[in-house]
Amino acid sequence: MKIDTHIHSKYSKDSIMPLEDIIRCSREKNLKAIAISDHDEIGAIEAIKHVEHDGIIVIPAEEVSTSEGHIVALGITEYIKPLQTPEETIDQIHDNGAIAIAAHPYCFYRSGVGSMVTGLDIDAIETRNSRYILGFSNYRAKKTSEKYDIPPIGSSDAHFIEGIGSCYTQIPEAYDVEEVLKYIKKGKTSAHGIRTPMKAIIREVIRKKGHRTKPKTE
Repeated sequence: MKIDTHIHSKYSKDSIMPLEDIIRCSREKNLKAIAISDHDEIGAIEAIKHVEHDGIIVIPAEEVSTSEGHIVALGITEYIKPLQTPEETIDQIHDNGAIAIAAHPYCFYRSGVGSMVTGLDIDAIETRNSRYILGFSNYRAKKTSEKYDIPPIGSSDAHFIEGIGSCYTQIPEAYDVEEVLKYIKKGKTSAHGIRTPMKAIIREVIRKKGHRTKPKTE
C-alpha cells in the first residue's frame, strides 16, 4: 500500500492546506496512510479527528527542528520540543513510542542533518523527497540507506495540494498506525515517486517570499 509520511497543513507556518483538502487529495492519489508532519506543531493531530477520513490511516506526527536539522517524529502521542540536539530529540521520540525519520538529510537549504545522519539512532531516512531540483540530495540519501541498511522512505513533503503523493513509500498492507510503524522499522519499505511539479514549487516560493519559517523555541 502507498503511504505519504510527510505532509504539511495549515497548522504549519509555511502551508495553508486545509485538512479536508489533504484527505480528499490523498484519496484521489490512492494513499492508504498519511502523516501530517507540521513544523514544530501538533495542532493537526487533534483537529483531524473531526474530519471524516475513513479508509485512510492518519499517523500522528511532527517535523521537529533540532539544533542541527529536521527529523520527522512518526507515531507520537505528545509534543516533541524543538531545538534540542538530534540525539536528545531522537531519544524523546523513542521514549514516546514513535519512530524517527531523517527528513531530506542532505538538503542543506532545507535544514537536513547532513552527514551526521549516519551516527544517529534513526529508524528510517528519506531517500525520495519530492521537493528537489536536481535530485543529488536524494541520490546521496539513497546511497546512505543502502550502505548502512537504513529503511528508505519516499515522501512528498507537500506544502500545497499539487505536491501530495508525488513521492511515497510502499509497504505491505497495514490496518493501523502500529502496523505501519512496525513495517517501517523492519525495513519493509520502498521509496517511489517523482519531483513536485516545478511550476507549483515556483508558485509556492512566490507566495512565501519574505515569510521565512523560524523554528519555535518551545
